[in-house]
Amino acid sequence: MSSSFFLKGKSRQVQKRKGEKIKKKPVKKSTLSNLENGHESSDSDLDLKKFSDAEESESDHETVEEKKLRLAKKYLEEIEKEEAKRAEEKEIDDAVQKRLQRDYLEQRGKLKLELADRYQAPTDSDVKVIRAKEHRLTLTCVCISNDSTLVFTGSKCSTIVKWSIKEKRKVGTLTYKTHSNFLKGGITSLAISTDSKYLASSDESSNIQIWDPITFKHIHTFKGHKDSVIGLVFRKNTHDMYSASKDRSVKIWSLDEMSYVETLFGHQTPISSIDALTRERAITSGGRDSTIRIWKIVEESQLIFNGPVGSLDEVKLLDEEHFVSGSDNGSICLWSVLKKKPLYIVPEAHGTENDVPRWITSLATLLNSDIFASGSWDNQIRLWKIYDSYKKVQPLFSIEINGCVNCMQFTCDGNQLYVAVGQEHKAGRWFKLSSVKNGLAIVNFKIE
Repeated sequence: MSSSFFLKGKSRQVQKRKGEKIKKKPVKKSTLSNLENGHESSDSDLDLKKFSDAEESESDHETVEEKKLRLAKKYLEEIEKEEAKRAEEKEIDDAVQKRLQRDYLEQRGKLKLELADRYQAPTDSDVKVIRAKEHRLTLTCVCISNDSTLVFTGSKCSTIVKWSIKEKRKVGTLTYKTHSNFLKGGITSLAISTDSKYLASSDESSNIQIWDPITFKHIHTFKGHKDSVIGLVFRKNTHDMYSASKDRSVKIWSLDEMSYVETLFGHQTPISSIDALTRERAITSGGRDSTIRIWKIVEESQLIFNGPVGSLDEVKLLDEEHFVSGSDNGSICLWSVLKKKPLYIVPEAHGTENDVPRWITSLATLLNSDIFASGSWDNQIRLWKIYDSYKKVQPLFSIEINGCVNCMQFTCDGNQLYVAVGQEHKAGRWFKLSSVKNGLAIVNFKIE
């Protein structure tokens, strides 16, 4: 044994045998780099090293078959992720394509939804009437926002009330007392733009007032008609507005520039009703001149339809190619834009009183469908089904509503019908139903 093992302060030395090599531990480059930079490797580097070593060790212990199986599973997972992403993109593409197709068919007047057979007659619990103390007199008009969140009603006492559909309660009011500078007499019509940016109102004066429907702030006053404005409507998805007046004219307004655009003449007596959809067209009923006119604004022409004897008081579009009208002789007519005479007539649709037919006081259509509603003062709202390729009409069911039905409108989904009910007719005081209370009736439908 060598004495070098016992020398103080000397390191132990081992003599290598002849022909024997001393094994050195390999130093990793990262470790060498850390040492050269003057710092040791961190804990995370050590953990990463351990994980890497463990993975390599695991893969080293795998058989060829196990490795193939593991790689195959990993490949399948990647394929599933790719296919799921493609399926999601395809669903979005399909939804967009269906929407575009629907919009195209709707604009061309070719969209036909057969919904009438799915409707069930509502029970008494499905009909609710809500009231506001500000509506002291008969309600004359109602309009619903396109997103079906707000309802606006107007009455003969120069009052406009805003209702929340979700809460079924009053959330705002405009009265003659607070806005006498803008509200002159009974409210005759209300209309709201598709994007709910503008609310338009008309009254017994010749002016049209524009409001912010959310804050009820007054925005603008349109002047130009020479008599009372009885009807307002916005062209769908635009800020173009059409107004109809007792001065026998239709005026076009642009709310983007808050300016007057054009005046249309043709009716021989005061206009009684107006409606419009997506196209640059408006449809009006001429009251005692017994005509309905479609104003083709771009072409600067008009189509004239001759109605039954009497006053044509109401007209509503079903789609771009069909519409219905109501007369003071009690008849309801179904029309096509391609025919000058009605396709079908329902005589005395709401019965008679003292051998005199009850007038059709209001119509409401569910757009692009085969269903519409009519109202009078017989305490019934009647729903009608259109069938046989829009050539015939038959009764569906009736809903009991006490009072004179002055205005109605379906929500966009057709699940509800909002009805302005009053003691009197909206246009005059020829009768008064003393037992009736003025209010907004809400009809909830059950659709299969």
